Amino acid sequence: MALSVAQLYEVMAQLPDPVFILSEDGYYVEYIGGVEQQSYQDGNPLIGKRLLDVLPLEKAQWVLDQMAQAFASGEVQVVEYDLSPVEVEGINAEAGPQGMQRFEGKLAPLPSLYDGKRAVAWMTRNITRQHELQLRLKRLGETDQLTGLYNRHFFFEHYQQRLQGEGGSGLIMLDIDHFKQINDRFGHQVGDRVLRSFSACVAAQLRAEDMFVRSGGEEFLILLPQIGEQTLLKVAERIRTAVAAMAPDPAPITVSLGTTLIQPGETVGAVLARADEWLYRAKRGGRNRVAHDDIST
Repeated sequence: MALSVAQLYEVMAQLPDPVFILSEDGYYVEYIGGVEQQSYQDGNPLIGKRLLDVLPLEKAQWVLDQMAQAFASGEVQVVEYDLSPVEVEGINAEAGPQGMQRFEGKLAPLPSLYDGKRAVAWMTRNITRQHELQLRLKRLGETDQLTGLYNRHFFFEHYQQRLQGEGGSGLIMLDIDHFKQINDRFGHQVGDRVLRSFSACVAAQLRAEDMFVRSGGEEFLILLPQIGEQTLLKVAERIRTAVAAMAPDPAPITVSLGTTLIQPGETVGAVLARADEWLYRAKRGGRNRVAHDDIST
């Protein structure tokens, strides 16, 4: 038994996710479905209005660009985007989900003309919860759970990206002196507390653009983009002094640091090997000191 037009429309109207019909000149032609009120605001008040009058200019233009790509390719386009209900003029923003929401949109060019204009069906699905879960899992995979710092995986994943831009960059490899003795004497819970305090102390000496990483155990890395040699040395010495001045909890600690400038085009492995060499020179020299690879000599 074939469904009547009225029955088909009834089915469409009860879809949990909404479908917008948008004309090529940027008008809302129709709104279908979207009955899942915990996920969507009612889009019916948008019918007959222009995207440019309803959305922020940048987002309206982005939607028009996606539509143009769908028309040009004749194929379904899949996009993801963020949108808050307060950004949309003309709807009841207080009903439905609040705050910035994440959506998946599928744009399908329609074969018929609407008042002589091409149109797309923009099918929307609220994926905010899935997106937040993905972000949390990503952070877990990139973060050291004890200190809250980035981990070694994050360092290698983002190393080249952080080096982009003008100016040289530097690397500091640092290691807490005699940390094993703290664990052996006071226990691992106290050792964990020392690692957290140490990490907070060092982070306070750094810029927002610096990448501070726990690479393993009591060893850490700091990537400092767009920094000169003298500033790099000042930062390393400032870290050394700040750690030595920390309140003894349960005992004073010190840190040894190996520093080097990063040469254009060299591999991350070569940089790490050189920083590691100078870190161990600092340790062999008596610890609680900075050893620097002076590339000018």
